[in-house]
Order: sequence, then structure tokens, then C-alpha cells
Amino acid sequence: MLAPEFALSTNGVSVSLAQMLDRREQRVVDQQALLKRFGRPLVQLTLVTPGPVKDTAQARFVFDQGLAALHQALWLAGHVVLAQQGSYGVTGPEMLMVIDAEPLSLKGMVLQIEEQHVLGRLWDVDVLDLTGSSVSRQQLGVPARRCLLCDEPAHACSRSGQHALVDLQRAIQDKVNVFRRHLGR
Repeated sequence: MLAPEFALSTNGVSVSLAQMLDRREQRVVDQQALLKRFGRPLVQLTLVTPGPVKDTAQARFVFDQGLAALHQALWLAGHVVLAQQGSYGVTGPEMLMVIDAEPLSLKGMVLQIEEQHVLGRLWDVDVLDLTGSSVSRQQLGVPARRCLLCDEPAHACSRSGQHALVDLQRAIQDKVNVFRRHLGR
């Protein structure tokens, strides 16, 4: 029997910009500690979650699917996960993984996941090299990510406030529901 579709949910704790910035700063500290300890690149998984509520049942479901897809791709590529640390926090779920692999090949792998998986557009998978710098899509000749609603670069729409929050949330909900129907649950 199919589970009911996720409904558009804005219930939960609203997160302030200050909380998001504080979490981002702490994540950088965590990244630097892992890079120093292991001397290997990092993969960071977070979500594309517009709006002030970042921790919902739907967000956790999407995150868990991303984590599973990432682990499967790493296993298939023969990459070893040396360490991982993550959380489900009010600022949204996140995971840092230390991977024994070359940063550019990791970025190519995560780009395939983001581009090919039904939920891939909802994941933000970054690869950090040994200096802590993010490996960009452009380094692999791949164009910037596109908006969830139009064909413009996502960062441009986000910064300009081009689309209503409810429309972005509905687009995310629709992707999740398509995926859940495909799973048969």
C-alpha cells in the first residue's frame, strides 16, 4: 500500500539567518579538523531547503535518500569512507564524509548523482579538496545548477527572489512525491 504523499509542510522551528551563519562557521571548523586529521578530501551533503524551516520529516527523508545514494556510489566506485560525522539539526540535516579518493573524481561522481537521481536537485553535495576549497562544477566544465522552477542559474534566482517561496516548496514536494510513488511507498 502506498504511503500518503508528503504534504507541503512549513511546521517546525524557524531558523534565523544568524543561526544559519553560526552553523556554517561551525561546519567550517569541523571540516578543517577532519582535513587536518585525515589529510583526505571531504564530501559534504546538505539540502536545498528554501524558507525558514529546515528540519521536517520530508527534509529528513530527502536527506536519507541522498546519503544512501552517496554511499552506494562511493561503494560502486571502490572509494573508502574513512570517517563521517553528521546531524539532524534545526538548521537542517548535514553530513561530512572523509573519502580516500581524488577530489576531481569525487566531484564528477557527485555531479552524476545530483544530475541523474530524481531527488538529486534537492541535494547540495560539495567536495572539498585538501586545502578546504570547494571543487566547483566549472572545474569539470559543467554549467551552474539550474533553478528548480526555470532554466536560469539557481544562484541568480535565489539572490533576486525571482520565485515565491511557496512555489519553490511545492516544486520540492512534487519531486519527493514522484520519488515516493516510484518506490511504491
